[in-house]
Parts: sequence; C-alpha cells; structure tokens
Amino acid sequence: TRIPWDDLRYVFGEIMYGGHITDDWDRVLCMAYLQSSIHAGITEELELAPGVVIPNFNNYNEAYESMTDGFPNENPTLYGLHPNAEIGFRTLQAEVLFQTINELQPRAQGGSGIDPSDDVKAKLDELMSSMPDQHNLQDISDRLDEDRSPQAHVFY
Repeated sequence: TRIPWDDLRYVFGEIMYGGHITDDWDRVLCMAYLQSSIHAGITEELELAPGVVIPNFNNYNEAYESMTDGFPNENPTLYGLHPNAEIGFRTLQAEVLFQTINELQPRAQGGSGIDPSDDVKAKLDELMSSMPDQHNLQDISDRLDEDRSPQAHVFY
C-alpha cells in the first residue's frame, strides 16, 4: 500500500494548522517545512530506538510479524540510558520484593503463646467493630425528590 504523502501534507498544513495561520507568508513557510519533512524518504533508515530500524512491509501480516518478532528485548539502551542503568533498577526491585516477602512472614510471639493468626483475627474484629453501619440505599433513594439532579441519579 502506498502512503498518501500529499494528502498528509494537506491535512497537517491546511486543515490542522492552516486555520491557525493568518499570514500568507507564514502559510508558505509552513508548507515548505512540511514539503521537506513529510515525504516518502522519512521512513528510510529511521530508527525507532538505537539499532531498531523501521521494517518494510507490504501487508498487515508482515507488519504484525515484524512487530512481534523483530524487536529486541527491552534494555536501557533502547531508552538512551547507560547499560548499567538496569542494575540499579533491578537491585531496588529485588530489595522491595524481599522486604515484602519478609513482612508477610508470620512473627513468633515471644513466649505469650498467642498464635499469629489469632492476633490477626483479633485486630480484624476490632477494626470491624469500629466500622459504621452500612447505609440503606433504598431508604436514601426514597427520601430524594422525584426530580433529581443528574448527580443524585449517579450517586443514589
């Protein structure tokens, strides 16, 4: 399939930006920039990331295959970072993982004889007893006027 470069230049230069340009010479300048920057050669040797060139394809299946199979594994150089940037990220990620695992481990109570699961249940019961009663939405809805605002319809 052929990319309609002339149509794209028209859409960008006359429709999208052209309505905002009031001076004729500014419009000529805008079209000159578009003529030099939007053409068939812009995709040749263009890299999406360092070492990742835009593949040529003729149909959807070729495009899909090139996108799923043709890209390298994610690494810092794809984002313009130093290769060692991943070391710090992975170190922090591992620390958070092990800290989370450590926090999830049951703690032994020092000689009190209380099972950790009983302690959790007691805290949960205490929390549930401090919760307010649930709202009766049907009662609230009955108390509202018949001609409700849109907000009242959404929330009740």
